[in-house]
Amino acid sequence: ARGKLSFSSNVSSPLFAIIESLNSIPKMASSAAPIAYSMFESLRLGRAAQSVVARLICFWDSRNINKNGEFMGITILLLDELDSVIHGFIPANRASHYRNDLKTGSIVRLDRFEVARVAHMYKITEHQFLIRFIASTRIVEVQTDAPVIKFDKFMVRHYNHLQVLANTNLELPDVVGEIQYVQGSDLKNNAATSRVVVRFLIERNVSVYLSLWDEAASTFRGFLKKEDKSHSVMLVTTVNPKLFGGNGNMYLNSTQGTKFFFDTNIPEITKFVSSVGGTTAQAYTCVETHQGIKKKELVSIGDLNSFISNSNEQTQEADFLCKTQIVSVIQENGCRCETPDVTGVVRFRVELAVDDGKDSATFVIFDKEMTKLTKHEAAVLALDENSSGGEDYLPSCLEELTGKEFVFQIRVTPFNFTPNHRTFTVSTITEESTMVDHIKEHSGNILPNRGGDLGSAASSSGPSVLEDKIGENADAEKNRKRARE
Repeated sequence: ARGKLSFSSNVSSPLFAIIESLNSIPKMASSAAPIAYSMFESLRLGRAAQSVVARLICFWDSRNINKNGEFMGITILLLDELDSVIHGFIPANRASHYRNDLKTGSIVRLDRFEVARVAHMYKITEHQFLIRFIASTRIVEVQTDAPVIKFDKFMVRHYNHLQVLANTNLELPDVVGEIQYVQGSDLKNNAATSRVVVRFLIERNVSVYLSLWDEAASTFRGFLKKEDKSHSVMLVTTVNPKLFGGNGNMYLNSTQGTKFFFDTNIPEITKFVSSVGGTTAQAYTCVETHQGIKKKELVSIGDLNSFISNSNEQTQEADFLCKTQIVSVIQENGCRCETPDVTGVVRFRVELAVDDGKDSATFVIFDKEMTKLTKHEAAVLALDENSSGGEDYLPSCLEELTGKEFVFQIRVTPFNFTPNHRTFTVSTITEESTMVDHIKEHSGNILPNRGGDLGSAASSSGPSVLEDKIGENADAEKNRKRARE
């Protein structure tokens, strides 16, 4: 047998006994490919003796952004010779033991691990299982007789699919597109981690926004710092699709697993260039902002006005939190409006005069948030208005808002940069100012960077902490509950 000393089986001697004994000793880090191992498709749940051989595509530290970036463990992404991708997770208490054995691009053999079910949220591969490292797990680089395995595989989604996934946190797909412009502060400083926004063409006449945070923002600045714009088409991995505002702007938020690829030989990039009829090197503009694009930080009304005054028109979009007191409801512009479609459904559109003690502004709130705030539907209040005096009538639920203090989440869009519009659209309202400390752009997103253990947090890029469900092993599941990404 390969790798064993051989001796005639009909020989009986002390030497034969010694040889047989040597053959039974488990091998340590062998550099040869294993004789027998499983494909990902044939893995079984639990801790049954199983081995896999795969290429380690990438790995990253997963952190829980809801717990001050608490280190959860290391997420790895593996590709086997049948072109199947699975992710693995090394818990924090074992991370230091295995970290030195992790080398991106290497082909490795994994033995004695646990197979668990992937959580139904924040999926980073299409496989239903994940590999979890346990105390007995061994990882060895295969240096000879390794199987032929590709160097990467991507889970690219198109716009229609992204629309379905938006705001669901079900999947963190990959996308391919062309950079049209880049905006942020300190764009040539790759030590900066503040948000960078990239307008990204992903199909003919279809553009979205890449919202890059933390490590992803820093890495992307590194590309800009090189001042090499010869490649404007890139593939971006592990993003979380979100739809914002009534105009349905699509934002693809980075996560801890987000990576960038510019290699023109990648089939997905070649296919994209062919589909849009362009090249891989289109000119794009980098726009430096004075204030930078903020995460949902608590700012004053003065900060909002300064942000608009110091930012480049028509290209700036950002979210802020602003704690103010309602001074009054502005009645001359109406408290409600009918939708322009043929249904004639009455919906809220309320303008509020607000003040934070230093400055004042006008905040506009639409149907969903006003209904939650007043606990009344606009249609019901419209009937009251008709029977109680017409346009001058102000429902008591609106009058009672005067003097109350709330934390408003403000969405700044190009609309705010036009000379005649200094109103701010409110997307969320809360009375709990303590929530400000916990809100991030990718709320619900703590995911493994390019894949991630569904049970680790995505790095500052905005992944989410996924809970690993072990399924059929109740005891194991008890000990493995993780925060959701």
